[in-house]
Amino acid sequence: MKNIIRSFSAEITNRDISSQDFNINYARTIPGERAEYYELQIHDLYEIYYFIEGDVSYHIEGHVYQVKPGDILLINNKEMYKPVFNSQREYERITAHFAPWYFSKYNRDDFNILKCFENRKSGHFNLIPAQRAEKYKIDNYYEQIKSYLAKEEKGKGIMLESLFVQLLYLLNKAFVKDDKLNEDSIKYNEKITKVIEYINKNLEKKFNLDDIAREFYLDKYYLSHLFKENTGFSIIQYINYKKIMKAKELLARGYSCSMVAEKLKFGNYSHFYKQFSKEVGLSPSKYQKKSLL
Repeated sequence: MKNIIRSFSAEITNRDISSQDFNINYARTIPGERAEYYELQIHDLYEIYYFIEGDVSYHIEGHVYQVKPGDILLINNKEMYKPVFNSQREYERITAHFAPWYFSKYNRDDFNILKCFENRKSGHFNLIPAQRAEKYKIDNYYEQIKSYLAKEEKGKGIMLESLFVQLLYLLNKAFVKDDKLNEDSIKYNEKITKVIEYINKNLEKKFNLDDIAREFYLDKYYLSHLFKENTGFSIIQYINYKKIMKAKELLARGYSCSMVAEKLKFGNYSHFYKQFSKEVGLSPSKYQKKSLL
């Protein structure tokens, strides 16, 4: 789910190389007064954020990461996130988005280059702290990437892709399933993480806010406030987007559009069609044809 800063922030510098399946972007911006307003787009890309400077927190599946210079965030295509600016300090970062299949060709029997995205629980272990990145000289690779992004020479995309493959290799080396390494940077509400797990395990149910509140012995208004505070999304918004994500997965596996609408309790096919088309930008049938090619 990609978060796009609208015109409420001032763009200072922006350099990128971009294609539909792989793009890298270096940018410096000054968040505006309403920089927390984001247009949410559901996509199939994995994302990497290399944080250079700023004052921003990232809400990822109920975990709030207060990132520090040199920190790296890994986000797969099933995780919902939202950056929240804590001040109007200049925000500098390098971001990369890529389709998993684009780099899975580099996998070997003894090494999965996408392990750090796929071999973990959703919303957990998203952060590689700066000290781990420095240990594996990952910051040096980002300096080279930043340098090539600034060049105008032909063929620089070849060098950038080569550097990125090496970067993915090192990220997996630096990746450790141990939140104690950066527990001072992570905040979460245990109750909300359980609510999130409950929603994700029961996407085939027709959710009702009252029912969820009763399930966790919470007042529904308090639950709504707590959920928004810890995720950046309303609970209904979160459920709707997660159902769309699951619908994309089922369509790609060959389920018929009507079966998906019924299985995920969208109410009726017309409602499913409208909601899916609005959020994905393609009708369910067109998305399925594209994903099955």
